[in-house]
This record gives sequence, structure tokens and C-alpha cells, in this order.
Amino acid sequence: MKNIADHLFDILENSVKAGASEVKVKFSFSKRIFFCQIIDNGSGIISSNVVDPFVTTRKIRRVGLGLPLLKKTAEDTQGYLKISRLNKEGGTKLEFIINMFHIDAKPFGDLARVFLDALYSWPQMNLKLIAQNDFSIDVIMDTKKVKEELGEDLLYSSQIKHFIYETIKKELRAKGIDDQFGIESEKDNS
Repeated sequence: MKNIADHLFDILENSVKAGASEVKVKFSFSKRIFFCQIIDNGSGIISSNVVDPFVTTRKIRRVGLGLPLLKKTAEDTQGYLKISRLNKEGGTKLEFIINMFHIDAKPFGDLARVFLDALYSWPQMNLKLIAQNDFSIDVIMDTKKVKEELGEDLLYSSQIKHFIYETIKKELRAKGIDDQFGIESEKDNS
């Protein structure tokens, strides 16, 4: 996977395959450290060794590389990946940290496109994108509310798709995230 966006899309796809109808993606980006937490209400992880490439729920291929590659991506920058089951009924919590200042860090990629693609690829899934920092928690996108406000007809117009994409991209940039390695703010330089 070339960038963090690829990893996020893979994780969202895993949530859908696990039957999740609700997924929350929380992130923060401060002092070049990207923290991401993804919580879903799917069937939950079954095995404690889900980062082993030879442990997969796939029926066709017996190899799953998504989580092992994300673990390597995080650890290559002195970060980490943690995965846990939420409760007996299911649900999964995954969190990772990537030091974007590290020489081995991958670029962010087009995160706005990932979240837009998730909205249209899995309309049955409600996705909430939450940005947090020391001072605030902001909901950047809540697909349930978007669907309720717009309805089916308007949701699929090209103008609305473009508007949603540009809005997410603008909000990410306001949080210091571009397609590369983040935007240095004046606060980081001090």
C-alpha cells in the first residue's frame, strides 16, 4: 500500500465485510504525529493474531496482508497498531500512530477520496469522521446525516459528490492534513 489512505480504505472494507453498519473514524494530527482510531459495530475480531498474514477470513485467498502491512507502516516510524474486540457481541477497535516526520513515513494520500468512496461504495454503512485536538472535537462528516438531509436523488448528483469531497478536503487541510506529509503550522515551528 502506497499511502495511509490505502490502509484506511482497507480497514473500512474489513469493517463492511464484518457486517458493520456504524463506523467511527477518529483522528488527530499534532506535532507530525498522526493518530487514528477506528471503531465499528461489526462481528468483531476472532483471532488474537490478526496481524499474521496467514490468518484471514478470506475464502478465496488464504493470505491477508492489509493489517500486517499497516502494522509495519506504523512500526517503521516508531508508531504502533493495536486491535481489540469491543465486547462479547462483537465490534472492533483499531488504533494506530504514525510519525509523519520519520523518514520511513508514507504520505497521507487522498483521505478525502477514501471517505467519499466509502459513502458511495457502502451506502448501508454509516460513517462518522471525527477530528480531535487539544481544544476541540469536530465532526467532519456523518454520512447518516448527509443521507437524511439530501435523500437518495440529490446524494448521487455529481455536484453534490464534488461538494462533499471538497468540504472533507478543506476540513482535513484545516486540521493540518494534505495529501503528502501534513502541513507545517506556525505552532509546529515554534
